[in-house]
Amino acid sequence: MKQYRLSVLCILLLAFAAACSKTEEPPKPVGDKIPYSNTTTKNLAALLDSIPEASVYRAALGRTQVQHYMDSLAAGNSKAYYTLFVPTNKAWAAAGYTMNNINTVPVAELDTIIRYLAVPGGLPAGATDLFGETTCYPLTYQDRDITRSQVPSPFQLWGGVYYYYRLIVGMTKGTLRLNGLPVGHTPAIPATNGAIFMIDSLITKPFYESYQVLNADTSFSFYMAALKKSNDLYLEKGLLGPEVVEYNDTISLVLKVGGFVPGKDPFSITFAPDNNAFRKAGFNSVAAINQYIDQSALVAADPYTPMLTNMDSILAYHRIVSIYGDVNENYGYLYTTDLLNHFYNVDLSNAPITGALQVQSGNGKITVHRQDAPSGRGATIMPASDITTLTGVIHRVDNLLLPTP
Repeated sequence: MKQYRLSVLCILLLAFAAACSKTEEPPKPVGDKIPYSNTTTKNLAALLDSIPEASVYRAALGRTQVQHYMDSLAAGNSKAYYTLFVPTNKAWAAAGYTMNNINTVPVAELDTIIRYLAVPGGLPAGATDLFGETTCYPLTYQDRDITRSQVPSPFQLWGGVYYYYRLIVGMTKGTLRLNGLPVGHTPAIPATNGAIFMIDSLITKPFYESYQVLNADTSFSFYMAALKKSNDLYLEKGLLGPEVVEYNDTISLVLKVGGFVPGKDPFSITFAPDNNAFRKAGFNSVAAINQYIDQSALVAADPYTPMLTNMDSILAYHRIVSIYGDVNENYGYLYTTDLLNHFYNVDLSNAPITGALQVQSGNGKITVHRQDAPSGRGATIMPASDITTLTGVIHRVDNLLLPTP
């Protein structure tokens, strides 16, 4: 079993208590955090007070209990460092928050925003380049009642198991990225107990699964219809199961129980073909897609015959999954910046199940090909991509990954 480590976890060790309510505090980090080397004499609170462009953030923070929570963790622990990603006043205004209305915003809403942008430990203040993406687990409450396509939530089936929100941090040549999006070029401002990054965009936690995002976008209706049709056939043949990622086309797009600690929630990087991609491959309607799947050898096969539909022999290459059983443990999210610059050190393969990709990049364009058919039809990533969801990342592509050009 191959194990890879693409991401550096921002929390080195967490203590977890059994939880039964969303109102409980998030897990409290213990142990040493990534150290900061600086000569400043101001702590984070004093530093915030000295930054004029942080006035809306200060007002929002003051209405929450986040500062009190961080102070409680720091009591008796001189190494309780934090990295705060602080939206500028202009960033707050662009999102609809100003000094004129911040005191009328529900406290829970402000609490959610600020916690998601507060990371225990985190980035050294002098960092200008990071290889790949760093997976951080912010102070956001762990969740079991998040919006989902499955009812009931899978997390309610297990005592003490929650969904843990990720904040994905990257930096290239001084440009900071959060969840794949550039948010600023301003260097970090060090404090005695951490660092502040002023950011130009207000980044909020994801609210929907990849399945929900794709299903709501009519330009992906052919793709979703193909997944459903294949799943119907797998169900008929006794192959469909909640733990069988090979014969469940939507399992990697929906919420799935991971474990009792952060870093165990499964996710996928989905290279989603839009409707035009299907049309270019000769599938001009959902009916044509269904007819093609009905011609699969699986239709005439005996029940429980382990076999992909003919459409899935193509679509299985449009996803890279992580933490489904022992498939790709400890992979990280991959955004267009990572793919364009090859900021990853893993084989983009789902082995032992189907799906392996290679990436070609140049002149700002990213094209993926099948590893088993490198001369086959490539799929180029198009806008809008870098869509962060509860269950991974979505990239829109312009072709089906056919084995022939």
